Amino acid sequence: MSASSLESEQPAAPLEPLSGRDREALAEIVALVANSRTQGCIYFGICNNRLKIASLEAVLANDLRVHGIGTTHVLLAERHDEGAEPVYRELIADPLAYFAAHKPAKPALFLVHGLPELIRAETADDGSGPAPVSRRLNYGRELFRREAICALFWIDPETTRYLAERARDFWSFRSGTAQFDEAGEPVARAELRGGWQTTTPGSRWLGDLQEKLDQLAVYRSKPLPDDGAIASLLVDIGHIRLERHELQAAFDALHEAEEIVERLGNRRQLSKVKTWLSQGYQRAGRLDKAEEYIRAAIALDTALEDEGSLAIDYNNLSLIYKARGELGEAEQWLRKAIAIDERLGDEPNLAIDYNNLSQIYDARGELGEAEQWLRKAIVIDERLDDEPKLAILYNNLSQIYDARGELGEAEQWLRKAIAIAERLGDEPALAIRYNNLSQIYQARGELGEAEQWLRKAIAIAERLGDEPSLAIDYNNLSQIYKARGELGEAEQWLRKAIAIAERLGDEPALAIRYNNLSQIYKARGELSEAEQWLRKALAIAERLGDEPNLAIDYNNLSQIYQARGELGEAEQWLRKAIAIDERLGGEPKLAIRYNNLGQIYNARGELSEAEQWLRKALALAEAKGDASTLATVRANLQSLAGQQPQH
Repeated sequence: MSASSLESEQPAAPLEPLSGRDREALAEIVALVANSRTQGCIYFGICNNRLKIASLEAVLANDLRVHGIGTTHVLLAERHDEGAEPVYRELIADPLAYFAAHKPAKPALFLVHGLPELIRAETADDGSGPAPVSRRLNYGRELFRREAICALFWIDPETTRYLAERARDFWSFRSGTAQFDEAGEPVARAELRGGWQTTTPGSRWLGDLQEKLDQLAVYRSKPLPDDGAIASLLVDIGHIRLERHELQAAFDALHEAEEIVERLGNRRQLSKVKTWLSQGYQRAGRLDKAEEYIRAAIALDTALEDEGSLAIDYNNLSLIYKARGELGEAEQWLRKAIAIDERLGDEPNLAIDYNNLSQIYDARGELGEAEQWLRKAIVIDERLDDEPKLAILYNNLSQIYDARGELGEAEQWLRKAIAIAERLGDEPALAIRYNNLSQIYQARGELGEAEQWLRKAIAIAERLGDEPSLAIDYNNLSQIYKARGELGEAEQWLRKAIAIAERLGDEPALAIRYNNLSQIYKARGELSEAEQWLRKALAIAERLGDEPNLAIDYNNLSQIYQARGELGEAEQWLRKAIAIDERLGGEPKLAIRYNNLGQIYNARGELSEAEQWLRKALALAEAKGDASTLATVRANLQSLAGQQPQH
């Protein structure tokens, strides 16, 4: 055998690891392309990481091959760094003409690179006027339908904004958008005031609701409706309406999407729809329905052997159990999510899991454990330099210090969270943080400062038209006026909060507000009115099966009967609250309940029984480091000691 020279083989660049959310977004693209062979589609992938894009394209090519679909790479323009300024070189000036001329004989997806560079190459130095390519794409967008061309355009966030403003017709013609960040996590994160971080299945930039509704009308009007595109739009519309708390409209859209996707047999997208429905029912306080849908998602993702999505599902099921106050079950499901994310090395989601485990320990009053898990989350996000999530974690650490009564530390961490939100221009987050800073000042008794920060939160929420947040802020402003003894003002702001919750059909929030209105009437001595509003809150909590809030309402109804001197009724309702908290393991609240039962026995003159319950309360408060409850119980024990007969 004759010798021959061989060219040296270069090692391939290492591919970026993909998370479960990455793969979920890719599965959506594959399903869209597979269902659009006769009608074409346009999809945008937002990513700056070339290695990540190579990894995504490798998986896409493999998954599309199963459907008999190939992939074709297209480079429209490229960038060269020459001296101080980059230079952009145009390679294909008219993408539409290229697609039409090079359409493969067999179904294929064009993987299009260089659109951002082409736009910059054609844009005038002063930035005036749109690049000619944007006009060509606007006017020629029907080519994708007419020629059944499917294309995935890789763009950066700046180009996203450019297309939405300068090539609106082409941009609104898209079938979907997925954002893949540097950490490989195309998933929306929601921050709740309570500090829980939810994992959600959405991977798209949602855009404008009216734009989505207009697109839906266009797709519905076509002689051969594209069911896959219609379902994707309905999911987006449902998601947007959930964020607006327009729950019935959200359910209408999501249930229609569910029916379509089920008919198409797209199990991955069906899992996503069921996850969104679960979150919707949870927001509505319908926890049984929420559990039903997330368990359906678990069954689908188990069959698909999609571990990344299963971790999301387990996290969300944990949240449902936490909302019920079933903290043991909540922890069990969350630790299953943690086990998967640790095995997958999915650090962004691990940080979320650790935060959520911290919230469970916080709810138990185990603040040391809560802080330990939260600091593990902080270490990850500081290493990943994920500022938006760090702000959430700093906020949550602030709340742990607040619960300990260490208000200086609480303020310090909260101001770190505020600094991030101000730097990022994140107004919705700022409104939450200003509200929380107000709560710290209120805890110090500095009601003027508390009102000042809360009104800053209100100004943002009013400007953004964020009614759910406005209702929370109005409720909290009511609490400041109540603390001042200005009960008329307190009632006025609370009724504004109630009006929003009634208009939005937000029953969990209504139950809280009705309880708070009851407290205002009780402070006035109008006990019949107080009982009437509290029983309305009770009716909602009983209907929703919301045991943690039921325990609060039973406790408060007990206090109304105690104020009337009806101590037997007071004890009966308080013991119902205690039974719930003992079953749920709500030890911080149990300390309060035991204290209250001790006061009932004290009012009857049964001083030894009173002391027994107060000492049980003291032991719990000391074990949990609950400074506020400790102070109350010690004062009550001291008062009781003064009533004991002297020997």
